[in-house]
Amino acid sequence: MKKVTTNYISVLIYQLLIIITPIFTMPYVIRVLMPENIGIESYISSVVQIFTAFAALGMGDYGRKVIASVMRKQDLKIEFYSLYLVQSFFSVVVLITYLIFTFQTKQYQSLFFINSLVIISYMLDITWFYTGQENMKNIMIRNMIVRLGSMFGIFCFVKSPDDLALYVWINAVTLFAGQLVIWIPLLGQLKGVAVDWSRAKQHVKPVMTMAIVPIITLIPLALNKVILGNMTSAMDVGFYNQAFKLMTLFVVFVTALSTVMSPRMVKEYSSANKEAFEHSMYFSFSYVSLSTLPLVTGLIAIAPKFIPLFLGTAFHPSVLNLQILAPALFFSGLASIFGLQILVTIGKNKSYAISVFIAAVSSFGTNVLFISWWGSCGTAFSYLIFTAMTCVLQAYFAREYYSIKNMVRQICPYAMASLIAFGYEWGLSYLFFDFHPVVIIVVQVAIGALVYLMVLLLLRDPLLFKAWFWIRLKIVPKIQKERG
Repeated sequence: MKKVTTNYISVLIYQLLIIITPIFTMPYVIRVLMPENIGIESYISSVVQIFTAFAALGMGDYGRKVIASVMRKQDLKIEFYSLYLVQSFFSVVVLITYLIFTFQTKQYQSLFFINSLVIISYMLDITWFYTGQENMKNIMIRNMIVRLGSMFGIFCFVKSPDDLALYVWINAVTLFAGQLVIWIPLLGQLKGVAVDWSRAKQHVKPVMTMAIVPIITLIPLALNKVILGNMTSAMDVGFYNQAFKLMTLFVVFVTALSTVMSPRMVKEYSSANKEAFEHSMYFSFSYVSLSTLPLVTGLIAIAPKFIPLFLGTAFHPSVLNLQILAPALFFSGLASIFGLQILVTIGKNKSYAISVFIAAVSSFGTNVLFISWWGSCGTAFSYLIFTAMTCVLQAYFAREYYSIKNMVRQICPYAMASLIAFGYEWGLSYLFFDFHPVVIIVVQVAIGALVYLMVLLLLRDPLLFKAWFWIRLKIVPKIQKERG
């Protein structure tokens, strides 16, 4: 459990850095590049994302599971290079296809060409090896340095709307550098190359099954934005995309948990440790509820003041987009438990893929319909529908491995506390209406967090008490020792 805690803290710190850097860079970039260029960058990113999904396949989830299930050290090298052979083959095919597309397209050709580095970065991505081994600390430290370098480059070199290409270049280069640095410890650990062609062939079918998920997910993540741009304008894409980016910044608590818990649950399931498997699962339900539900209500409450302050008054349409998208945080969190931690762990890859496919197709249909009525808000609604349907379908496919009654019991206290906190946050926005937006937001967040914690304390929430005891046993003695 100590290793899980260390890995979780490492991943969480890195994910929090991902939150912090855009907080500094996003308002600057938006004001320097202006909404039209932001819309162009969002549109190009959506197109590039379609290609990266094919390059990545489903290797992130499948590779992590395979590496986690390797018991003998001598098999590790063979499994890694067999998996990477499959990944690199498909990535090269995608890169060639992307370059052909880039040379044939006329609009934004230079920007698309710069983004070829993004495709190469996905070809080099081996994060799944480290997460499967539950060894995240080293790669997270290296990526933190790269992330800070990206922030430094943006502030130093992006100075006007004419620097859009430079902004795209900085993002692509830093992503590429981040993938390169994680190869250094791996080459030292495995020492040499060992490929088993027959083993690589065995991985192709399950990888292709898992590949359905990132490819189909392109519909709500990328294709819907492309459709929005074609049916409305690049500026509408910018309004939606900035709200989407803000929402996804807070997914870190969910992604950090799944990254750490998935390989651990693979080991527990492989060793037939049913009790430990269920304990990990119900812990995940509690943690996702604890971390996402107050974020959902908090984002809805502060959005009217936060968006104009953070993005500028030109992005006021993003307020409603963010409020619509906010509940997707909770649904995505639950889906990560049902999908990655249960279905993928027990080998139900087909059920996992089917659930995403049905939800994505539904999202596509509603997106086309809703855009004609509500513009960018229609795309936000279609993404919310996608996450909710994915969650419900995966919960259905995984129904044999959890108790609905126990799950609801885990969620209810956090839902109650979040709704009570939301009432205070929403009321404070009217009570402090004439104050500066910064003051209103600070008061909303502070009082909302205090109310949320007080309600959980009254309900004697076990997670909160565990966190308190851990601080008393681990953190306080260290502080006292340093002062003594």
